Amino acid sequence: MPPTGSDLADDGLIPVHPAVDGGRVGLRELMVRAHELTDVDVPIPPAAAGLWRVLTVLAARVTGLDRQEDGADEWFDRRDDILDRGTFDADAVHEYFNRFPGRFDLFDSERPWLQDPRLATECDSESGINKLAMERPAGQNQVWLDHHHDGQAGPLDLTTALFHLLAQLYYGPSGRCTARRVNGRKEANMTAGPLRRVVSFHPLGRNLFESLVISIPFLGRREGDDLAPWEYDELPDPLGVPPMPGGVAGVLTGRFRHALLLVPSADRTEVVNAYLTWAWRNPHPEVRDPYLIYQANKEGDFYTRRADASRALWRDVDALLLEDVGVRGGRSARPDAFGAGIEMLPFDVRAALRVRAYGFHQDGQTRDQQWFAATTPAVLGTLFGDAETAGALSRARDAAERTEWHLQRALRNAWIAVNDPSNGSGRLVRREADIAPGPWPDAAAGAYWPRAEAIFWRRVRRRDFDHAAREFVRLAADVFDEVTGHAGHRPRVKRALERARGFIFRALNETTPRDGS
Repeated sequence: MPPTGSDLADDGLIPVHPAVDGGRVGLRELMVRAHELTDVDVPIPPAAAGLWRVLTVLAARVTGLDRQEDGADEWFDRRDDILDRGTFDADAVHEYFNRFPGRFDLFDSERPWLQDPRLATECDSESGINKLAMERPAGQNQVWLDHHHDGQAGPLDLTTALFHLLAQLYYGPSGRCTARRVNGRKEANMTAGPLRRVVSFHPLGRNLFESLVISIPFLGRREGDDLAPWEYDELPDPLGVPPMPGGVAGVLTGRFRHALLLVPSADRTEVVNAYLTWAWRNPHPEVRDPYLIYQANKEGDFYTRRADASRALWRDVDALLLEDVGVRGGRSARPDAFGAGIEMLPFDVRAALRVRAYGFHQDGQTRDQQWFAATTPAVLGTLFGDAETAGALSRARDAAERTEWHLQRALRNAWIAVNDPSNGSGRLVRREADIAPGPWPDAAAGAYWPRAEAIFWRRVRRRDFDHAAREFVRLAADVFDEVTGHAGHRPRVKRALERARGFIFRALNETTPRDGS
């Protein structure tokens, strides 16, 4: 059923599970009935990552868990009381939304939600509906996820437009944009959204109420503004200095680099065009997002771990459980939302905990490759605070990655030997770099990683990580045999494969994965 209005607070714009009232609810009903719902149904992962941040801010506001100046112990006690109650207070929900009439309407004339109405007069032109929709190509770009183009730019229903508004604000590109003139200064470029090319991790409970409460991060006392964009009395000065994000609302919803304005159809039931341009000329102060893993470079500086569509969620689980777990031997910092905030949860809540990841594999500018979402089974919660078992889990993940690197190298060695024989001299006729990798590495990765994941989760459920490395090596040897099985049966080929296969077993003698794993 299509949405019946544009007010996000009260009109049915957000799909939920289980489906109620035609499958969609407004924010007010979502919060009041969160204990009856299990999830939100957002098919666009970058939009889902943004919506979870917005919902977390609302949860913090109506519970008072945005007040964190009295310290962690007092805050955890208040959170436990709220979890025990099991629902958001309906009066607090209504009081909050009643404070901001019109501020949640996508088409409000003065303060459309998360938009800037000034763009209608400050921009040279509209940007086009295809510029708003992230899966559509705009301009001369090639088709990506659907077959819209500038000559076929159909409108978006309000729910879909809402999702792409969120996706652009959090994951939008840098580079050229629609020109905007402010106080005589005209600029036509912008910087990337705060979540561009990252993977975002979120704790999930047994229902939506529980998920939102346990998602609220404890950030402690911070200087700066703790306001969401819809809570400010005035629109910001685009040429000014962005405010320091000081609390939950500021950190989660106060770092947008893009300004947008949706253009409704005549009957206000669809979005037919949009403006998309820069929001600020000055940079935002640096703050850590509480749902991201931070990875250290060789100089010791931390950066957000990049989204990689080829990297399954289970390979990052240990970086949520433990501090200082990196890839390729590097250091990492786990998300703030997965520290003491999870370890201090009541046991029944922690035992049911799952983790969901939303990622968008992109470059830092305009190229989008693939978005993805994944959810763990409810087997991790009791590992938070159990450093010994979590450490064993981490070593198992390390063994899986180390073994896969050896498998890839073994296949590379085999391909070179088979395709450029040296007749037993031990010298290659051609340089190794001149020989293409061949089909075996990709085929092996496709076979190895899903089966390695099954091994990993089986061992997590049993809390048994003894000799995990040996099981991964056996798997790699089997995969090697499978992908090279049609290489031929001539004695020279068989000898080359057997020599290369032996390299896999060296993984048992190493303790950290090699560069490039």
